[in-house]
Amino acid sequence: MYVKRTITIPEELVRDAEKYLIGKHYSNLSEVIRDGIRRILREYTRKATIEEAAQLYREGRITIREAADLLGLTLRETLEEFGKRGVYLRYGREELDEDTA
Repeated sequence: MYVKRTITIPEELVRDAEKYLIGKHYSNLSEVIRDGIRRILREYTRKATIEEAAQLYREGRITIREAADLLGLTLRETLEEFGKRGVYLRYGREELDEDTA
């Protein structure tokens, strides 16, 4: 089901979409806009999920490995994302035992 809306877009943006996207990757401006909105929603959802995992890790409710599994990221990627948010590796006896097991 589609809903029709009227939006205002700067001419420059429309020209760039026509020049670089329409006819090459998309058949019309509506497809460009729909895909752009989908990408933005995915990115915000991803950021929210990372924030939630970071909070769980911060609270000690999950390990860094569990956070990585939850996010579908590698351990390194998880550490990078958490580092951007000021959440750093908590490495104590429990983590050492887990790594040596």
